[in-house]
Amino acid sequence: MTIAKISHITKPTKLKKQFNKQYQLGALLAITASFIWSGNFIVSRYAIHLAGPLSLTFLRWTVATISMLPFAYKNFKNELPIFKQNKTYFFLMGLVGIAIYNSLIYTAGHYTTAINMALIGSIIHPIVATVLAAIVVQEKLHWKNISGIILGIIGILLLVSKGDINNIMQFKFATGDLWMVAAGCCFGTYNVFVKKMPVGISSNSFLLCIFAIGAIILLPFSLYEMTYVQPIQFSVQFLLIILYIGIGNSTIAYFLWNSAISKLGVGKTALFGTLIPLLSSIEAVFVLNETFTLFQAISGLIILSGIVINTWPSKKMNG
Repeated sequence: MTIAKISHITKPTKLKKQFNKQYQLGALLAITASFIWSGNFIVSRYAIHLAGPLSLTFLRWTVATISMLPFAYKNFKNELPIFKQNKTYFFLMGLVGIAIYNSLIYTAGHYTTAINMALIGSIIHPIVATVLAAIVVQEKLHWKNISGIILGIIGILLLVSKGDINNIMQFKFATGDLWMVAAGCCFGTYNVFVKKMPVGISSNSFLLCIFAIGAIILLPFSLYEMTYVQPIQFSVQFLLIILYIGIGNSTIAYFLWNSAISKLGVGKTALFGTLIPLLSSIEAVFVLNETFTLFQAISGLIILSGIVINTWPSKKMNG
């Protein structure tokens, strides 16, 4: 066998190993983030009795900002000129991906179940992210992406119809479900524009910046809410909730998720979010005494099959 032939065989083998390693790491990051986020819908259903949605969101991102400072301040200081040059981009990321998105989630918690919040929000955002990614960052819309989206839609229809087509024809979204649709659109948009992050910005300083912007935007609204609408009921339990959503659901999960996007791309990463309802639905049964129905289980399996089809490495990529 000639050296040229050996080189021809070795190069694809190395590429295959590199791809598999990157894919596995990206999948692990996305799954871990989804696992952490799965408790957010449970917490939001409980925490709405202790604080208003805007106050809860503000406290969450204030804690997240503080927790990021030790890890990101040095990079942020060095990268400050780049932030100044792209201030509109960072403002919009903090507004849409932090302030509005999370306020919608905690508002929805007042009007719908944790299971519906998880299912609707986690399906809408991959659909929006996949379509926008094809338009904005030119990710190829493969048949696998389309199949994953279709299966996601089927999963939602099964959820809301409970197996009866007449329920679909007569179905009207509850107020909380509509809030979750809007939240899913916001997070799907955030997913896409993470890929447009300016060159020279580190992941930790990026998060510090948008966390802080989100908290600052929310400050006046949360002050009004906690003064005139719903005062905060401070307790040890409430403080633990704030630490959980501020550090776990925010700092850690967002870092893992953004890292997964950098390795897998927007479309593949977004569909890992469809694991969230499966985990949240199970948690809601034990924590909130909500009922987990057969149709929710079937819709979850359909959603899971969509993520497997969409993210399974193709033969071409595997060499």
